[in-house]
Amino acid sequence: MNKRILVTILTMTFAFSSLVGCGNKENLESETSTQQEENKEEVTPTVEESQAEETKEEEIVDTLPAYEYPGPELFYSVLYGYVVEDLGQHFDNAGVLIPSISIINIDENNKDDQLVYGDYWIFSYKLNGQTLECTAGGDFPGVIHIKQTDDGYEVTGFDKVEDGSNFDSSAKELFGENYDAFMELLSNSDEKEKIRAQIIANYVFANDLDIIEYQDTGWDPVQLPEQNIDTFYSDL
Repeated sequence: MNKRILVTILTMTFAFSSLVGCGNKENLESETSTQQEENKEEVTPTVEESQAEETKEEEIVDTLPAYEYPGPELFYSVLYGYVVEDLGQHFDNAGVLIPSISIINIDENNKDDQLVYGDYWIFSYKLNGQTLECTAGGDFPGVIHIKQTDDGYEVTGFDKVEDGSNFDSSAKELFGENYDAFMELLSNSDEKEKIRAQIIANYVFANDLDIIEYQDTGWDPVQLPEQNIDTFYSDL
């Protein structure tokens, strides 16, 4: 079973300058006093404009609802919720954090310790018109442990593949017989983008948002497919 998933610096600069006319002392003092009053009047709206821009930006962020898995399966709802909450804490939330999860295999032999082998991405997006612009993201391949309880499911742990020179050896140790499938997935960028786009499309539909595409910095926007919330896993 496969599923895949692929910073913004807000800077605000504020400046003003004052000009004082030349003349005799009386005129200069009068002009200086008048100019100071004008400057005071000029500063206030400039600050208000800056605050308005900040408020506008905050409102844009607030218009994006938090991601929740929209499908009917409680198991995946718990899995996706964990990825957003646990992995999402590593990134600034520009508006919404949306996961992209590629599942390689699920070992359900032990209900107290079900093993979900996968490649887990989390992306931060901000809204710009009808486009979700990606501001940050990260990849966390590994094995998530899920326990079945009387109330449903709970995540009990996450064994992550190590970075750097230990990547391959740790991946072999964690994925075992699923290692080849994992490496194949890593090289299949088209499949991962397909899953990412579908998860975004389902999020947009579930929240009735006027969003038609997403975009990574330096890349063309990607049009969203039709939603398939009820058949997401069977369609992949």
